[in-house]
Amino acid sequence: MKLYLIRHGQTDQNKQYVVQGWTDNPLNQNGIDQAHQVGQYLKRNHKTFDFAYTSPLIRASLTGEIILSYLKNPPNLMVDYHFIERDFGVFENLPVPPTIKKITTAGFTQKGYEEDNLLLKRIENGLISLYRKHPHDSIVLFCHSHVIKSFLILADPLTYNYQTLLNNGSMHDLSYDGEKLIVNQFNLGFQEEKTQNNHPF
Repeated sequence: MKLYLIRHGQTDQNKQYVVQGWTDNPLNQNGIDQAHQVGQYLKRNHKTFDFAYTSPLIRASLTGEIILSYLKNPPNLMVDYHFIERDFGVFENLPVPPTIKKITTAGFTQKGYEEDNLLLKRIENGLISLYRKHPHDSIVLFCHSHVIKSFLILADPLTYNYQTLLNNGSMHDLSYDGEKLIVNQFNLGFQEEKTQNNHPF
């Protein structure tokens, strides 16, 4: 199975370095533009997908709708709750810098916060579910920073972690054979680079 992970476009909260999690924030104009740029890139390169999935959150699903609109005979966009962003609990809507410092402390736990092992298990279950339905297909998934990082960690925990930087609107090319998850290409950013938005959330 070929799996293409695309992070949603920018939101105002991304721009302001605010933790989002399950808060259902919309794309800002820059995020909408980023989605159009990814769609244009895929169209120029004649990219197609067999199936398309999205997180239920609007910033991911709208990113997907915009991008798929550029493709010839695009698949229907289906929602999969396995791939909603991490539940940050009480940390949602708080500034990123002190939050990332706290939650990356060894052994950190907090009531209502989705811990790493739980998030990784959720994403692994979602991956297995996709593979059972589409073992020989090309899948595009529109999702979130910590969801993508979970895939990367499952594939290569020595290289990636939850502080790995991802661009809004970036695409990540992976493959999965039912046993081994491989990262083929990491952090392909098709929009103009805006390095101030490259942070762990």
